[in-house]
Amino acid sequence: MKTIYVLLMMVIGLVSQNLSAQDLQKSIAVLDLTIRNNETNDARLFSVEHLAKVTGIPFIRTDEISVAKNYGMILTSSLIKNNTFSEAERLALETYVADGGLLVAPRIEEEDFFSLFGISDYENSNSRFAIHWEPSLTDASLKYINQPEERTLSLGRDTYDAIFKTIGYTTTTASTLASFTDGTAAVIKNTVGEGAAVSIGVSWKEVILRNQLNRDYEAQRVSSNGFEPTSDVLALFIRALFIEHFPFAVWKNTSPGNSAATLMITHDIDSQTGMDTLHAFVDYEAANNLEATYNMTVRYFNDALMGAYYLSSQSTLDYIMDQGHNIASHSVGHFFDFADSDIFPMGEPGNTQANYMPYNNGTITTGGTIYGECEVSKNALETDIPGLSIRTFRSGHLAYPKYLINVLDELGYNFNSSFSASDVLNNFPFQNKKNQSFSGENARVYEIPVTISDVYHDDPISADNVFDKADNWLAVTHKNLENGAPTVLLIHPNRHYKLDGLDYYLNRIPAELAIMEMQHFGDFWLAREAQAFTSEVMNGQLTIRLTSALDLSQNLGLIVSNGQDLMSINVIDEQGNTLEKIVEDQGPEDVVVYFQDNITSVKNEINREHKIHVFPNPTNGAFMVQMDWPSTAELSLELYDMYGKKVSQLMHKTTLGQSMKIKKTLFMENALTGVYFLIVRKDGEVYGRERVVFFNE
Repeated sequence: MKTIYVLLMMVIGLVSQNLSAQDLQKSIAVLDLTIRNNETNDARLFSVEHLAKVTGIPFIRTDEISVAKNYGMILTSSLIKNNTFSEAERLALETYVADGGLLVAPRIEEEDFFSLFGISDYENSNSRFAIHWEPSLTDASLKYINQPEERTLSLGRDTYDAIFKTIGYTTTTASTLASFTDGTAAVIKNTVGEGAAVSIGVSWKEVILRNQLNRDYEAQRVSSNGFEPTSDVLALFIRALFIEHFPFAVWKNTSPGNSAATLMITHDIDSQTGMDTLHAFVDYEAANNLEATYNMTVRYFNDALMGAYYLSSQSTLDYIMDQGHNIASHSVGHFFDFADSDIFPMGEPGNTQANYMPYNNGTITTGGTIYGECEVSKNALETDIPGLSIRTFRSGHLAYPKYLINVLDELGYNFNSSFSASDVLNNFPFQNKKNQSFSGENARVYEIPVTISDVYHDDPISADNVFDKADNWLAVTHKNLENGAPTVLLIHPNRHYKLDGLDYYLNRIPAELAIMEMQHFGDFWLAREAQAFTSEVMNGQLTIRLTSALDLSQNLGLIVSNGQDLMSINVIDEQGNTLEKIVEDQGPEDVVVYFQDNITSVKNEINREHKIHVFPNPTNGAFMVQMDWPSTAELSLELYDMYGKKVSQLMHKTTLGQSMKIKKTLFMENALTGVYFLIVRKDGEVYGRERVVFFNE
């Protein structure tokens, strides 16, 4: 009887082990090796988390293998070397892969792991300048790598004697997906049992964060107005690996709703001619129901570079806002030497138009600081446009001083757009580090790089070639669209022929491209990163369970791989309630799932016609609503949560038409920190809405 019991327990154990392999959570575990490898900063972890964020596949961070092995993919933060893992942990990882898990790691230097990764040796080098994906392979993990610029990953310019360390593998059972120029294997995949072990012979830090800090070895193949996807390709490769191994994988769309990618139209106002001519651009965009970002240089003084054109700009600022656009800071002086730390030190806060007086004599600037440029421009614009919160910055000439992010973070900016996407080899937004340093603290400021612009140094844009330049913009936009990557267009609105180029471009972009104001897209991206969910397929039915509150105002969408083969898709919230959703085909196999409700579907045109300001926002309870009320009517102010549930009636009264300010204290018993919507109704009909962020101190 005892023998039968032992055999029975063994069978149960085998069944349980098999079930656990099948039931791996369809998400990623980022395995943090920072402490194990005695690393002095989090640069490698930061880099791999950026990759996970871009994939859109949910992920967790852990330093415990016992936790990580429950997830479909383990993505290690750094190399596997001697003593990174114990013998028991190595065996656990081997079992994990054999049972169907995906292990992805950079730089395998521990011989005991050679068999798992299908290699016999490796060779160090500091003079490998590119990675070339194998052109003949049709491996499913390379599904996104189809453009010439994607087939080669640039690591540095070969004019350097040496760059960072790479290791080239000698393979045994592994497949070589990509090679270095010297022929050694750069990216390998070894199938083991039901799973696979994958490695790249370079640190994540060197191909992600180094590029984002613009401390690469001139790896960019074009500095602007081109397609440079080196860092993006790695994130797309990881997503493709995941999709290949896990049917019906779900990831977060990189663009709102059912759109495939996003275009942001931005204008830099850094001259008197730009100020004089921008009305034509404002009118064109408003007439076409477009929102654009107008980055304003706050020139309140004269020097050898330009005059004090900002002082007479109040009517222009009002006009931009009244037409439904947004205004951001483009610094105070638009100085070409802003990136020189000897000329522009970090400085201190407390700057005003009265005490901050930089001056350029045509050769060099004196009296300037980074704090002064960022603080005075922000405060001036917020003073001149009541209710406006300046959250986005772009430096003049895209100059990028070392401590820019420190200052922007301290002053409450959320977004920066002072890098060229080509120059930093990233098209997707990324979180910045302070001090422009590998060891810098993580800032709250996100970079949204400039992709295409009207600045062509070698062959300047003109009335004669503007349509050729627009064709170049279109080519880059199409390639970004294939990757779901956003495109940021910068046009200085100082020549009417540039408007002709913009019109030509916009009339030829694909219909699946969303057009969105930059700050709104930044908020979407932050909400996307915060969104969490799990997914499970049973009998052809996919259930997606949201594990964090869904910010419906950001129109988040989900993509389901091979979703057209499913019988049904169900989305439920944290409490198990079924959410209304729309499911549409995307491409030949996938589907996109997105959400709408009667609160968030209020058209943007409403707030363009009826300006409603809520401040302070975010608020901890008390806030002011300011708006123009057109006639005697029944006024109602209501507060809704993110799920469209009415949580409070703030006001209901008949009021006379007037320019009015309403001050109302928000008070909700047991209120939770989060996003709410203030809905303004006129005679029972929706008049406008405003997003309110509430935090419970």
